[in-house]
Amino acid sequence: MPVIHELDSHMSDLIAAGEVVERPSSVCKELIENSIDAGATQITVEIEHGGIAYLRIQDNGCGMEPADAPTAFLRHATSKIRTKEDLAAIGTLGFRGEALAAISAVSRVDLFTKQEGQLEGTHLFVEAGVVKTNESAGCPEGTTFVIRDLFFNTPARMKFLKKDFTEAGYVLSVVEHAAESHPEIAFRCIRDGKTVFHSPGTGELQQAVFAVFGRELARNLIPIPPMEMEDVRVHGFLSKPHAPRSNRSYQHFFVNGRFIKSKLIQAAMEEAYRNAIITGKFPYGCLCIDLPLSQVDVNVHPAKTEVKFAFEKKIFSAVYAACKGALAAEDNVPEIRAEEVQRKRTGVPATPERVREKPPMAEPKPEQKPAELESIRRMAGLTKSADTSPRTGMMAADRPYKRNTAPSPRRTFRPFVDVDEEDERVLQHPSEQTEMAMPSAAEEAVPSETQPAVPQPEIPEPQSGLEQARPTAKVIGSCFSTYILAEDADGLILIDKHAAHERMLFNQLQKSTEIPTQMLLEPVVVEMTGEEFAVMTENHELVQAVGFQVEPFGHHSIAVREAPAYLDAAEIPMTMSEVAQKLLDRRTPVPDKRDDLIHMVSCKAAIKGGWETSTAELQAICDRVVSDPEVNCCPHGRPVMVRLTKYELDKLFKRVNQ
Repeated sequence: MPVIHELDSHMSDLIAAGEVVERPSSVCKELIENSIDAGATQITVEIEHGGIAYLRIQDNGCGMEPADAPTAFLRHATSKIRTKEDLAAIGTLGFRGEALAAISAVSRVDLFTKQEGQLEGTHLFVEAGVVKTNESAGCPEGTTFVIRDLFFNTPARMKFLKKDFTEAGYVLSVVEHAAESHPEIAFRCIRDGKTVFHSPGTGELQQAVFAVFGRELARNLIPIPPMEMEDVRVHGFLSKPHAPRSNRSYQHFFVNGRFIKSKLIQAAMEEAYRNAIITGKFPYGCLCIDLPLSQVDVNVHPAKTEVKFAFEKKIFSAVYAACKGALAAEDNVPEIRAEEVQRKRTGVPATPERVREKPPMAEPKPEQKPAELESIRRMAGLTKSADTSPRTGMMAADRPYKRNTAPSPRRTFRPFVDVDEEDERVLQHPSEQTEMAMPSAAEEAVPSETQPAVPQPEIPEPQSGLEQARPTAKVIGSCFSTYILAEDADGLILIDKHAAHERMLFNQLQKSTEIPTQMLLEPVVVEMTGEEFAVMTENHELVQAVGFQVEPFGHHSIAVREAPAYLDAAEIPMTMSEVAQKLLDRRTPVPDKRDDLIHMVSCKAAIKGGWETSTAELQAICDRVVSDPEVNCCPHGRPVMVRLTKYELDKLFKRVNQ
């Protein structure tokens, strides 16, 4: 007796439905994609009981002819592709022709459709994949699907569904993703009679992102200017490094207008935040990637949420470069805000975010005499004098010098505007409406004893006529021997001195080809385990590259004869132990080992919270922080500076109208 037999069409449809229709949100996704492909500019989604009992998708697209309506419910019936060549360049969201057949196999479906200019439309009622009614009907132009009693004939599938509120959340996510990928379409989502989401459909990605992320998350987004690398175009919005999330739920990626999940794009995005975000936290944002259709395969997943790229390295490089460039243009300074005050019809723009471009680095001179080089190093904090503070590493020379900085162009970022009320604006202090200019030329500096021992690029000679005043932030004290308190024209500034000094050291060590070192009068002997000793020996060149000269000393010991100039001798044993542990960590990619070691060394060498620091030293740190946009967070990702504007202080003390 034969054991192999052909399944009937109903069983085939149920199996296909299991692949395509997982929950109400799956139905919503397939129907929304059809509406987008039909050229709709307005799409409304209405659900009841999480979309299980009732789901309605209405659009104003092209509609269907009466003869095409019943054909659309057949398996593999589609208007999107015709030949095998079409599969190599799929430009529509739907293309398989399985969605309507799978949906109708496990639900009761009402279809109302009418094309533009027709006097009457078509109504179909389909139950369990069988067309029960096909008649003319009055209906608006476009297409409306009403899905009732999902999984009524497959009760086993019902037990895998979540509570109504949870299923409704999945449906809302589908609508939000569609609104981001197609900001030119106005979306509305109605849950149990109440509108829970609305996007304006103006074509502005910024407004669609605001509608999805909300006011609080959107406040910390920065734009990614459109950037094209070869034939890959990237744009969108990214979160500021100081405002991460505990999960990746708000990382939204779109390829050619299709929402996808991609480990590749995720890795490229997060790589741009390396050493700028708190460990264990994640950035968020909306990334849109456009590339030729022939270079991406969207037919690799039943739900079409995963794609395959023909050139993964090119995609990674383009996404990384776009994200890195956007972050480099942002000053990443958090602002302390009182409760936001709303005013209608004032015409006052919302508080602009300050965006500063990274100043170009000074080109090193081709030749330097030893005396000149030593002078430059002393001015930049690259060497220690005999009377250097053993704890802070601050310079103690008594000769003033001049420092030259490259000009930093001014830029402003138009903030997000609430799309629900276009005339709603945030009342702000007039001082916050102006652009913030960075010092753009050589500036008079204080004596070098006020400068921290922070390596800097070689300093070119001042140019006549370009000298300007130093930054106007004035140190007024410190708090808990950890935080610097300063004021400027905008308000109160708080700086974490350890985080600031650590970032200064880290930035310079990253850029330096040679790290300034000092010979120790007596070698420091460090005891190690067998594994640590072996890994230090194997990576001798890498250890030397970060400023340590070591050699074997005994069985499992090493002698440190040379160390970075700004690292205290007392810190060397612990530092070497941590270096060994970093090298033993097999999970860290080899190209990042040097960064990890530099990160650790700069943390050890930086001044510590709780240490007493002179006012002159605090002023030097403050000057560097407010004038250098690269000193915005420590390598762990913690912010270096936060600001409390004068207007926010006035609001806290009720000195202005609320």
